[in-house]
Amino acid sequence: MCETQQRWLAAVTFAIAIGSAAVSGAADPVLCDDPGFRVDAADVSEQDVVCAAAADARRALETCGLAQTAPITIEVVDSPIHNIGQCLAAFDCERDRIQIIGRTLLRKYLEPEDAYAALPDDVVFRSLLTHEMAHAFVSQMSGDRRIAPVDHEYIANALELKALAPADRYVLLDAVDLEPPITAGEINIFIYGIAPRRFAAAAYLYFENHGCETIAGILDGSASFRVEE
Repeated sequence: MCETQQRWLAAVTFAIAIGSAAVSGAADPVLCDDPGFRVDAADVSEQDVVCAAAADARRALETCGLAQTAPITIEVVDSPIHNIGQCLAAFDCERDRIQIIGRTLLRKYLEPEDAYAALPDDVVFRSLLTHEMAHAFVSQMSGDRRIAPVDHEYIANALELKALAPADRYVLLDAVDLEPPITAGEINIFIYGIAPRRFAAAAYLYFENHGCETIAGILDGSASFRVEE
């Protein structure tokens, strides 16, 4: 089942979107040297940078067996994406498209108290792209089988932080008060909605203890963090 995944700009998920859609880039997406990606960016100089970042993100995600099964278009936009809230980046699974704020504009939309604001723009851009690409690959690999939102977010957040350089990862982990070991109960969609940075840190720390086994279980349907009501 296809579900659009969001990367929240604000702490609260399920906020009401305001305003019009983000402005996209070029008229026709440009095929990267890697045929798995096309880039739609108004600034031609950004195209090679985005293509390289996409290839790097895919290599990082292959660590736990995530695989791309269809081409993905990456659209660089100049204002937040309005889905269920304001997003710095989002994956549209119906169109196999990632929308992401341009590198030079990210700073404008990062709140000063957000831990990401302490990281260089290029690091934030690549981190967001890795996160959304994880959503894309999970969606592509699962086909018609529904993956719970909490499981989608666990994979995307854990592998996003894993892909960071240790010093950059430390900045994000140091911003939240979490001590391992992390229990499965802390991987909770409600925590993600209220405190997404805390959820991301918890996901990474849980991943550090459990490796790719849980991710493999989510992908084959044998594991889930979803709490049955």
